[in-house]
Amino acid sequence: MPPAGGTTLCSLVGFDELQTNGAPFTTQSRCGLTITATAASWTASTTYGKPAPFIQFVAAAGATAIGEVQIAGSGTRFSFRSVDLYSSTTPIPYAITGVANGATALTVAGTHGNTYGNFATIVNPQPGAMLDSLVISLTNPSAPCCSNPMGLDNIVIGL
Repeated sequence: MPPAGGTTLCSLVGFDELQTNGAPFTTQSRCGLTITATAASWTASTTYGKPAPFIQFVAAAGATAIGEVQIAGSGTRFSFRSVDLYSSTTPIPYAITGVANGATALTVAGTHGNTYGNFATIVNPQPGAMLDSLVISLTNPSAPCCSNPMGLDNIVIGL
């Protein structure tokens, strides 16, 4: 039976398998796809999410960190529909790049305003583009006063 929202288990890449809060996140596989943290030190947050758990990385006070996650198919092509992004105290600059046959097939970029600790859904305006891989890059510009966690959850794809 599909989860709430009508998505099937293979159309929603979440992080439900993560059980230990603060544990490093490096890679997971689901439905012929591999999700890999390729930049920054990502960790599991089992106490929050949409729903919990989700993955996050932290920028130190006054610093900027870039976190990237890559989704790749091993012969499995997929489309990208949306992703839920999170930031505790800052706006969320993002760049999402999809590749098909070695060439850029889609680019979605922008800055979502401060979500004040909530999640914001970023929807792909080209959901029909079939991809071999997808990179989601988040820029985390923390305020001078304090560190800032930023992360993502619920990557919705089509197979």
